[in-house]
Amino acid sequence: MHLFQDMDGYLRSPPVSQPDEGYEKPVKILVVEDSRTQAEMLKHTLESHGYTVTLAENGKAALDLLATIHPDVIISDVVMPVMDGYEFCRTVKNDERYRHIPVILLTMLTDSKDVIYAMVSGADNFITKPYQGEYLVSRLKKVLSQKHASAAPSPAEPPVDFQLSGKKFSISHNRQQVIELLLSAYEAAVLQHQEVLNAQKKLADANEEANLYLDIITHDINNVNSGAMALTELLVRKSRDTEKALALRLESSISESTVIISNVSTIRRLHERREALKPMPLDEIIRDSIRQFPNTTTRYPGTTAVVLADSLARQVFINLIGNSAKFSGSGAVIDIAVQDAGELVEVGVTDNGPGIPDDLKPVIFDRFRKGKTSKSGKGLGLFIVRSLIESYGGRIWAADAVPGKAEEGTAIHFTLRKAA
Repeated sequence: MHLFQDMDGYLRSPPVSQPDEGYEKPVKILVVEDSRTQAEMLKHTLESHGYTVTLAENGKAALDLLATIHPDVIISDVVMPVMDGYEFCRTVKNDERYRHIPVILLTMLTDSKDVIYAMVSGADNFITKPYQGEYLVSRLKKVLSQKHASAAPSPAEPPVDFQLSGKKFSISHNRQQVIELLLSAYEAAVLQHQEVLNAQKKLADANEEANLYLDIITHDINNVNSGAMALTELLVRKSRDTEKALALRLESSISESTVIISNVSTIRRLHERREALKPMPLDEIIRDSIRQFPNTTTRYPGTTAVVLADSLARQVFINLIGNSAKFSGSGAVIDIAVQDAGELVEVGVTDNGPGIPDDLKPVIFDRFRKGKTSKSGKGLGLFIVRSLIESYGGRIWAADAVPGKAEEGTAIHFTLRKAA
């Protein structure tokens, strides 16, 4: 975010000849800012409201100017070379000639200690970056009105010593100054909170619009895929043996496209879901998933386990069975077994495919991690499986179907929590 927001509005601000009551001459402001661009923008904003502005590029340069320009207010950045804003403010407030000049610090306010550092340095007020020009001017007018109203010096008060995050601090401000700084901090926090809420609203609106486009695209592609698959299946049945292999490859490509669209939709649902976990019969989830692959041999004896999951649990088995069927080919045999493991159940999905090399087993569930064979997909299926399993409070890992023989099939194991 830029230092100034809605800059065009500031450039159109009309000049004001007398910015503040109580001052017979235009108020003189010393701006201490190492960024020339930001300094000139700030100068333009202040001059458009009738202030006289002098620029200094750091704290040391500003100290050299104080005796000649006699500013009514100092506005200083905090992070600067040579001499930063805190040191500069402390130097001004320790000098009897200048300590009466109000100092406003510009800070990002990224830490609670920023307020403390401002107090310790003797600052009269601070403004958080990024800020709107009109807000800065309103804070400036408030500081000037307080200066005019309290021309007589306040009685000295003993410094207050305290600790924060293991560091000792000493504040010499009078009570009124402390209250003003704390109110400034509170006001800054409220403004930042409002900015966060506005940003969240814009993000939610953009996300909703993106989801609408995704729904439209997904719907249209699925319609095209359904039509293409129907024609391809007809082509497979009517093709001669010499042409059937090509037709089967076309059918496989369309199926892969459908899986990719399904995975993208599942990822979106993963990020958006607000559904609470609930007890679900694992047997029903597994059998429903197996029915999605009528041409694949899947052996499953059944289970009575009830686990904590949600409506996306079926995608775990659909992705795992689909992966095994794709890599194992036409002779695929898939075994699904469920074992009791105390408060958990352990599920194993084993196939007779080419297996997973040992060096890929630890990373096969990473996003966009693809295998090394010609049948490798886009790396989303197993990533989705891991994301779902971990969201259910379980863990997942890859092993060999035959221990020690990576080339003789894959076994994917994962755990799920039992429902109480």
